[in-house]
Amino acid sequence: MHAKKLKCWKCNWEGALAMKYECPVCENSLEVVYDYEEVNKENLEKALSGCSGLWSFTELLPVRNPEHIISLNEGATPLYRSSEEFECQVYWKDETRNPTLSFKDRPNSVGISVAKEFGFQNVSIASTGNGGASLSAYAAKGKMQCHICIPESTPQGKVVQAEYHGAELVLCKGDYSDSYQYNKQQSEKNKWANMTSTYLNPYTMEGDKTIAYELFIQLGRKVPEWVVVPLGAGAMLTGIYKGFVELKKLGFCSELPKMIGVQAEGCAPIVDAWLNKQDEVQHWDKCRTIAGAIADPLKGYEKDGTRTLHCIYESKGAAVKVSDKEIMYWVKQLAERDGLFVEPASASAVAAIAQLLKERVIKEDETAIGIITAHGLKDSEELEKYIEHAREDG
Repeated sequence: MHAKKLKCWKCNWEGALAMKYECPVCENSLEVVYDYEEVNKENLEKALSGCSGLWSFTELLPVRNPEHIISLNEGATPLYRSSEEFECQVYWKDETRNPTLSFKDRPNSVGISVAKEFGFQNVSIASTGNGGASLSAYAAKGKMQCHICIPESTPQGKVVQAEYHGAELVLCKGDYSDSYQYNKQQSEKNKWANMTSTYLNPYTMEGDKTIAYELFIQLGRKVPEWVVVPLGAGAMLTGIYKGFVELKKLGFCSELPKMIGVQAEGCAPIVDAWLNKQDEVQHWDKCRTIAGAIADPLKGYEKDGTRTLHCIYESKGAAVKVSDKEIMYWVKQLAERDGLFVEPASASAVAAIAQLLKERVIKEDETAIGIITAHGLKDSEELEKYIEHAREDG
């Protein structure tokens, strides 16, 4: 492990590794910085020779003692060529194959392992469902107590999963932003390690970046032109980009992908900022979309959206919003043509690729990766309602 310090992404303040959540100077989010000259390239080369799971990349993960690692064998998820006849090469990175059926296992495995190393016994999270269900499983494995704040509208399947793992659940009135603020207050009051996977915890994003390493392996040590990511606050998008930046910094590749962030039309604060060429993201007061996992209005932590926006700019990428109708069309198409049953948020990435191909943003000779974030069983109630309405409509 070669993590050496924390740094503010905005003002470049630097400080020691600790369970710290924001810059003391400008209150922006932090990131983990590594001593790349100390990275053992032979060990990393071995890790990049095959997909062996998240913790095969320990050279670039922030846990010093392997005994503190809490793992359920996350990572090493498959990459499929799309069965749909798109005009370019399209692949799906299937994060539904993680232990709790979503990509959240990556940030939670790293975040909770760091918390254990720092001596915490209690972890917390604000979640739309997937993050809480995941963290509760890792807390159970690590014999730690988990506290989850979720909106009242959270699908029952995600709630039940967390309850069976023994988590303490608090159902909060309002949207995800309200749960975020309540969990932040309770975590500070009770001195819990806050694992909320916006950018609040600087260590969780280190799990997200392992998707980049795996894509590099699975594409035959190549970098795709485009990586398409459903967005809440957007930490996964920034994490994936960081992973490719590290590979380039260490001499394993010479190119970087363009990052595409996708939001639903009913909740698109980051996309609106990009479309209007703004430097900062403004929160939305209300969100209304079938894609609950990415329905994040960013109230009170707009700076997180701004960080994602700047990553999109830096990568020369794009931001796209898609309708619920488009999302549900691609939920059905993925199920029928690729055998992938995904939650609506995942299908937003597919809808975005189709849209950008139509607009000639993505070219015929390029490769685009869609990140499939979570399984359809995670949102089965909403999907059941939709198909019932479809039957009624004829």
